[in-house]
Amino acid sequence: MVDVLEFIDELKELQALYHSGDLRDFDISTKIQKYERQVAQFEEDLDRQEELFRQGLPEYSPVHEV
Repeated sequence: MVDVLEFIDELKELQALYHSGDLRDFDISTKIQKYERQVAQFEEDLDRQEELFRQGLPEYSPVHEV
C-alpha cells in the first residue's frame, strides 16, 4: 500500500510541474527508470526465491506415485 501512495505522490509532483510549465522529459524519464528498476529487482527476487524453493524439493519420480 505504501508503494501505491508513493506512486500517487510522484504523479502529483509531475502534475504540479506540468501545471507550472516546468515539466521536462527528464522528469518523466527519471520516474519511469525508477519503476523499471523496481520491477527488475522484483523479478530477480522472484527468480531467486523460485530457485531456492526448487533446490529444497526432492527430485520428482513417478515410480513412487503408486
